[in-house]
Amino acid sequence: MNEHDDDTIDALAELRALAADVEMEPTTWAQPPAGLWERIAAEAGVPAVGTDTEFEADVGHVDDTPIAPVVPLRRSRRRTPWILGAVAAVVALLVGVAVFANRPVKTDVVASVALDPLGTAPPGSGNAKLIDDAGQYRLKVDTADLDPGEGFLEVWVIDAEVTKLVSLGPVRPDGTYDLPPGLDPEQFPVVDVSVEPLDGNPGHSGDSVLRGTLTF
Repeated sequence: MNEHDDDTIDALAELRALAADVEMEPTTWAQPPAGLWERIAAEAGVPAVGTDTEFEADVGHVDDTPIAPVVPLRRSRRRTPWILGAVAAVVALLVGVAVFANRPVKTDVVASVALDPLGTAPPGSGNAKLIDDAGQYRLKVDTADLDPGEGFLEVWVIDAEVTKLVSLGPVRPDGTYDLPPGLDPEQFPVVDVSVEPLDGNPGHSGDSVLRGTLTF
């Protein structure tokens, strides 16, 4: 017997003691009209089986048989294996998700280059690495000592003939740029950093300060 069963038995004992202290008022039954049951039998097409007096005697009788004691039901333990199995499955799933989330992502450096200073601006420095991150190409560009003046710095990839170019956006603190989907980095191996004026023109200004060609 567990603690919950003891509490249930104590509660039932208190209820029985309370019921014993309550005085029950005698029950008074209303007298049916004379001939009621005969009229009902006639309407139903069946013979009358008793009289109003007999009915009164029946309904006036109160059974004094004591109420059987209430036995508390024991809690079923059949669900325990199922619940334990469900908990184990959830724990295993969470562990699998944690392991997958913490698994290191495979990244490969497929090309790199040191960026040479260009132009008449004070010489800066930089380097670029092309990373294959699970099929997504990213360019990692690190720069130092570049002064854009009143403009801003922008990163580009250019084809070997320097006739086509694609902007990867302004220089950012993390120095990481996603190549557009479908762009073949071997067809755009030149990495260029330019100074762009705040004139709203999205084209290259022609003022490059760093440049280099990726070696695959």
